[in-house]
Amino acid sequence: MFHNLISALRSSTPGESNGAFVTDVRVKRPVGRSRRAERLLGWCWALIALKCVATFWVVRHYAMPFNPWWVVAPTLLAGAACTWIYLRRN
Repeated sequence: MFHNLISALRSSTPGESNGAFVTDVRVKRPVGRSRRAERLLGWCWALIALKCVATFWVVRHYAMPFNPWWVVAPTLLAGAACTWIYLRRN
């Protein structure tokens, strides 16, 4: 923004070019979904589910003085964020 303002305030000669011209445009096709990455996401969600069940069991079995959702909720949110980013990347 300031560069354009400064160059506009400077006096330029009529033959001087103010910038480069676009000479070539290449459009890359979006990368498709990876079957390997989707399998990895599935395994990670299975591990998250196992961790959630284990956390609820451990907290209840050993009568720990905190709510298990303090451990489970951030895990679920992080997993959901990673999955959402992967699915929305295209």
